[in-house]
Amino acid sequence: MNTLTKRLWKCISYCFPFRKKKPNDNAVEEIEIKQESLEKQPIEANSERETSYEVNSERETTIEANSERETSYEVNSERETTIEANSERETSYEVNSERETTVEANSEIETSYEVNSERETTVEAKRKRETTTKAHRKRKAANKSKSTRKTAKKPNVSPERDKLYCDECVSRQKRCFEDQVKTSIAKKKVFWTDFKRSNDFERGLLSRGWVKKIAPTFNAGPKKTIFCDPTYGHEIISRYDIQPSLILTRKRVELHLLKEDQITNHFYGVDATSKSGLCNLLRQWCLSCDANPHTFFPRCYMFSEKNEKQAFIDDFTMTAACGILKWVLRTNGKSLQDEVIPSRKEKEEKTAICMSDAKINNHGPARIVPEDIIVTALVACQFHLYDMTHEDEDDVICAGIVDRKHFISDYYQVMHHGAHIQNSDKYVDYCHQLLCKLRRVNPQLDIDGEKNIWISKPRALSRGRGIRCRNDLKDICSLGWKWVVQKYIERPLLVYGTKIDLRQHFLITDWYPLTIWFYKHSFLRFSSQPFTLESLDTAIHVCNSAIQRKLKNAPNRHPNLPEENMWHSDEFKEYLCTIGKEQVWDSIIIPGMKKALIHTMKAARENVKYKKNSYDLFGSDFLFGENFQPWLLEIQYKPDITKDTSVMKKIVPPMVEDILRVVIDYKDDPNCNVGGFELIYKQF
Repeated sequence: MNTLTKRLWKCISYCFPFRKKKPNDNAVEEIEIKQESLEKQPIEANSERETSYEVNSERETTIEANSERETSYEVNSERETTIEANSERETSYEVNSERETTVEANSEIETSYEVNSERETTVEAKRKRETTTKAHRKRKAANKSKSTRKTAKKPNVSPERDKLYCDECVSRQKRCFEDQVKTSIAKKKVFWTDFKRSNDFERGLLSRGWVKKIAPTFNAGPKKTIFCDPTYGHEIISRYDIQPSLILTRKRVELHLLKEDQITNHFYGVDATSKSGLCNLLRQWCLSCDANPHTFFPRCYMFSEKNEKQAFIDDFTMTAACGILKWVLRTNGKSLQDEVIPSRKEKEEKTAICMSDAKINNHGPARIVPEDIIVTALVACQFHLYDMTHEDEDDVICAGIVDRKHFISDYYQVMHHGAHIQNSDKYVDYCHQLLCKLRRVNPQLDIDGEKNIWISKPRALSRGRGIRCRNDLKDICSLGWKWVVQKYIERPLLVYGTKIDLRQHFLITDWYPLTIWFYKHSFLRFSSQPFTLESLDTAIHVCNSAIQRKLKNAPNRHPNLPEENMWHSDEFKEYLCTIGKEQVWDSIIIPGMKKALIHTMKAARENVKYKKNSYDLFGSDFLFGENFQPWLLEIQYKPDITKDTSVMKKIVPPMVEDILRVVIDYKDDPNCNVGGFELIYKQF
């Protein structure tokens, strides 16, 4: 048997456990068969059989020895393979252990990197949070001054607030709000507004038990009308057509669409709220009454009207003549005002400054003007005085000044180029006497000054747009029909060397009878630049907030001037006390403003379109002369009451509350508290 067969036998015996035969079983069987056959043969063959048996036994022993060798060889080979496998396992284990160590090291590095990255991310997150919180605070502060709620939109109600209340509380709140809406509708306490900044009005009305109708328009139907609880955000959709009793809007409201009991903040046809309308209104009104508008309103000319430009040219010439007489008094140490007369040295210094300015501005060297200009000015003023006292004479100014062009040219040399007039000292007494006579009949003589400056305004623009100061006749006459020209107040009241004006609010609740309410608090607006007549820059001479907020304050301003360029009227009163003029507020300023507003509104009521139960707020701008007399400049319709400064934040909320007291509370109780409003005129 070869080695292959032996291996097959081992496999069969391992898989099928039966009795194992010895490897020489087949040979033994053959010998036994032969013995049986030989027994029959003769006995002589026994010796041969014995010898063959011995040979076979030797063969069996050799076969067994070979098989034992083969098995030992196989065992040794198996041992070698196991040893090799163990060695390979050991090497692989070592490799794996090395890999594990490297993996652990890498994981430690990664964990350290992750920790560092987490730290960096936390630091960045903190920085982002700080920046976002700062931005959020800024947005909150900006949103406090602006009410961003739009009509027909749900109010923002925080979910945290809803969690605080159970279902029973919510249902109870809804029922309470429904009852409030029903009672407000029954009492006609429903209002509608499209104001984006109406928080003060809404707050005052809600505190009085009113409810707000949220709808696109004030007369919207039931499907588009919502009532919203301002505290909890509950909403009620109206099933009926509910019209508001109070309408607050900036848009035009057709009066025929309103009912008799509905209140609105609108009047139409108030001519006094436009520049040209105010000028024309006061000019026509002075012809039909005893009041003289020239005592509170600077003279004004509309180039759109016929003969207005020629009237302005005559006025410009007459103002130049009066300016020559004032120049003679000033340069020779006399004045119509109760002021300190400059010394000779100060006059020489001012003259030198004027001459240097003339050279810098390329006006050419200053020259000496003959004394004929004084004679011409005296004759023109004498004729003008005669004209004002005798109204039946016409064109006396033209008779006084024959050569207007030559006179204006010499006037420019003196006022704009720093020229001197020959022998001016011998005309001082004549000039003083004539100016005193003119002062009695011309209330604006003191504000005219010597420079003959006029202010030009576009008819259809607001917020100070297009306003310019001019002192050249040819330049002013080149303006078209869309312009209004008004005399500039050359000698205004200055606070710390800076020009000011005052915004005064007043309320009208009826036109027949005319009912005017005067608000006791006001605010002053400052220019950002020191006052001077050497420059006609708008930043110096126009105090409108829309212009001044775009400019930087001059570095050489007085330190007591406000950075916001605005004062409360109480601060102005304190300033008057510091200069020893505390009595002028109650004796000159307040009475003068009331007088101007009453006369203006009496002149304006003839063309006004209005309905009963209506009202509106107006803003009037006043400028003060050196003697504290107020001069009306403009009247603003629906003035801006944005709380963009600390002064406006102080004035606006109480003023809005006082408006509601006058419009709503005073209607039911004439003896109620009306706050800061004072009834200054009611025509019975």
